[in-house]
Amino acid sequence: MNDLIKKLRKLSSPARRARLVHKEVNKRVESLFKDPAVAKNVSCRQGCSACCHTQVSISDDEAQLLKKLIDNGHEIDIEKLKRQSKASKNSSTWYRLSYEERACIFLDENKSCSIYEHRPSVCRTNYVVGDPSDCSTEDGLEKSVRLLNTHEADMALMAGFSQCEENGAMPDLLYSLLEGNRDVLDLMSPQKNLGPVFKEF
Repeated sequence: MNDLIKKLRKLSSPARRARLVHKEVNKRVESLFKDPAVAKNVSCRQGCSACCHTQVSISDDEAQLLKKLIDNGHEIDIEKLKRQSKASKNSSTWYRLSYEERACIFLDENKSCSIYEHRPSVCRTNYVVGDPSDCSTEDGLEKSVRLLNTHEADMALMAGFSQCEENGAMPDLLYSLLEGNRDVLDLMSPQKNLGPVFKEF
């Protein structure tokens, strides 16, 4: 984690920092999948989008990377993002939205991630061991799921979060960045308190 933080501090571009963290997270997750037991028991597959209807935390750098994709022509439903940003202050409010309204703005019509190569670190570390039906939140309730232990990848993720001024729920952070109105949102700085971020894992 400390080695990655040193590398991140040498980079001035938020997008480059985000990509470096993604690369480090991928490397550590890929090493886990060399174990045949992991490959056999992880139930996550392309086309399953259950976790894409839950709250996702991103770093400020990742928000900048996503904004860059949008600025370069990647189309999103900005009105849906705005509605999500108002609802995602806490999980109870978020889960009062309908299942479709909670769908990630980067999900395409085939229930696949349209920005897979640039997806947030949290999306890269969440792998379920067990029945994928446990991941469904269509009824507005989060169930207990068994996640693959990705401790080393989580540390790389935390290194990225620790170097950002602001981190928070993706709709809040991204919408405020796109609208240029960051001050009105209640965003969390992990430099002040990392505890809430660790609750994601």
